[in-house]
Amino acid sequence: MSRHLPANPLFFATIRIPARRLNQLRCLALVASMLCLSLVFEGAARADDETFRPEAESFLLHCSGCHRADGRGVPGVAPDLRQIGRLLDLDGGREYLASVPGVAQAPIGDRELARLLNWVLIEIAGRAPDPLYGAAEIHDLRAEPLRDPLAARKALFAPKP
Repeated sequence: MSRHLPANPLFFATIRIPARRLNQLRCLALVASMLCLSLVFEGAARADDETFRPEAESFLLHCSGCHRADGRGVPGVAPDLRQIGRLLDLDGGREYLASVPGVAQAPIGDRELARLLNWVLIEIAGRAPDPLYGAAEIHDLRAEPLRDPLAARKALFAPKP
């Protein structure tokens, strides 16, 4: 014997649920939604503690669109990352590198960004920062991205009185 759906397509819409039970179901749905959201946000908050993708892959995902896969950049658009190591010798250069908008606003956590910036400096620019960038430093420096990175870069190279 086979079961068939009712002929009336609105059959399920016409089921009567007492108001008290309906309110209980609504509350249950709200609690379940809040629980799901809390799990999502908890997972996002812990994302920085998880295993990271390799730095070369992060570079391709987050940097190579403007700086090209080899880091040579696009004249007038994105600087050549092979040349940024010299900024580490300038007063404020270290802070500058972590505050430029593309770095400060990268959609990755502080630890992953610190690892990526260290990798770019070592592997592409050929210059390891001393000390290496850490998550706490990146967190502080990216809090206020530079509004005019070109002016800030020019100021780094300006003669000091």
